[in-house]
Amino acid sequence: MFGTGGYDRMTSTKRAFGEWHTLTHLGLGMITVAMLCCSTLAKELERKPNILFIFSDDLSYRDLSSYGQEQFRTPNLDRLAMNGIRFTQAYSGSPECAPSRGSLMTGMHMGHCRIRANTSVRGQDHLLSEDVTVAEVLKGTGYTTGFIGKWGIGLPCTEGVPDKQGFDFSYGYYDQARAHGFFPHYLMRNGKPEPIPENYGFNMKRVNTYNGRPVDRLDDVKNIYDVHGHLVPDGIPVAASAKYSEDLFQDEALSFIKTNRDKPFFLYYATQLPHGPCITPDLGAYKDKPWDLKHKEWAAMMGHLDRGVGRMVDLMEQLEILENTVIFFAGDNGYSQWGYFGSSLHEDDPLFKNKGPWPNGKFTSTHEGGVRVPFFVYWKDKIKAGENDHICALYDVLATAADLAGVMPPKTDGISFAPTLLARPNEQRTHEYLYWENGTFSPHAQSVRMNQWWAYGEHPSKPIMLYDISQDIASRNDVAKDHPDVINRITQIFTEAHTDSEWYVNPGESKTQIAAKRKKAVASGSMQRSTSANTTYRGRTEQSPADDAPNAASDE
Repeated sequence: MFGTGGYDRMTSTKRAFGEWHTLTHLGLGMITVAMLCCSTLAKELERKPNILFIFSDDLSYRDLSSYGQEQFRTPNLDRLAMNGIRFTQAYSGSPECAPSRGSLMTGMHMGHCRIRANTSVRGQDHLLSEDVTVAEVLKGTGYTTGFIGKWGIGLPCTEGVPDKQGFDFSYGYYDQARAHGFFPHYLMRNGKPEPIPENYGFNMKRVNTYNGRPVDRLDDVKNIYDVHGHLVPDGIPVAASAKYSEDLFQDEALSFIKTNRDKPFFLYYATQLPHGPCITPDLGAYKDKPWDLKHKEWAAMMGHLDRGVGRMVDLMEQLEILENTVIFFAGDNGYSQWGYFGSSLHEDDPLFKNKGPWPNGKFTSTHEGGVRVPFFVYWKDKIKAGENDHICALYDVLATAADLAGVMPPKTDGISFAPTLLARPNEQRTHEYLYWENGTFSPHAQSVRMNQWWAYGEHPSKPIMLYDISQDIASRNDVAKDHPDVINRITQIFTEAHTDSEWYVNPGESKTQIAAKRKKAVASGSMQRSTSANTTYRGRTEQSPADDAPNAASDE
């Protein structure tokens, strides 16, 4: 059983890593040694720090002005970035949403992670009880844990939902597909659907059509804004009463912070922004820009995210807890804006120029463009500002959070970068390699970052490509033939880093093998049915009680 690091826990008593797990595989001597080897970093801190992780959805590498955006500004995020550590060689765990989230939560790369693509042969798959999340690690050492936003790694009524994965509080979209809209008929609160009748009737069908159109063919399906730049939500009887999900998320985040100001907390704030479809309550400063509507909306959506982060930071300053709060900010995968603007695959935006220099983008693990992300950490008066070239992946966050909290984490694929945060470079361990596989557009691919090398194979039957990205950032010159020793090691890594998944496509599997997996899933009754945005509530195994579900809402 991979992913548990030797920790076997009783599934009858849902664990939150710490006093609730049972150690059946480690002898007393091994436990003692492990505890003695646990990092002493946190012992030097006056108290356990609060941890706020802000996960942006489909953020482009240059969508922040501090990362080079010149057409719009993100002042609140810029202040955090410029006064924190900006990791210049940071990678997401996957080139797409769900597995990136699964990797972040469990500290596992794509060769070991429970979630390895947006869909498995069963559908939208989920974490299991045996998976250990960062929330469970922190909860076990006294943290109050909260999730707000887009979950995507556990449908309602499965063991993968956040309230069964270590979160004391959860609010948002559990179903990833439902998060592709901003005026939901309901959101999930602590495992139960909470109706939002103010949004009943919203015309999601038109928005989906708008989402797929190029910017020069929007007139008959575009979102409508009044003369002041305020959205007129299509289909909602009382426009002024409409509830934008990101407004609700920001309010809930402020409430969570206020409620838990006097004790250590972990808040995983997984915003939808700026993931499409493009739509915003207010075009704001971009209303009169000489741009097409989607560019105005994208910039305004980034502004909405930026203001929300500013509100959280201001509140923590007022509550005098900012100095004891570590703020992480990252994107979840590589470049994706092309998909919402009707552009060619992975094409950079001609106005915003926000892709970055790496080839390809979202849904592909073959090139850096699928997994290179902006990533920075801010801790007032504790972190020295500047850029850092430590090579890291978001699956390092679990180990880092555990280090800061003074708790021994389970065995993961991650390495704590807490020494880098606290300016102790001599204590910083490094990865021999980072590993990826899969991706909607590259289902059999395997990739490795090792020192200056980027290597990938599109399929186990195809040759491995090798690039020296210290000299060739665009990966144009394959140097595999010149470095047979490196290729030999990469070949070994492709084998040692991968553990077969029961439900996801493994590199090299035949169509017959994949079909057999799907047949097994159907026969076992374990298919995972997700629902699209603005549909009524459906649990995976049962209908919601009538008084819980917004039954008046239409399926659209």
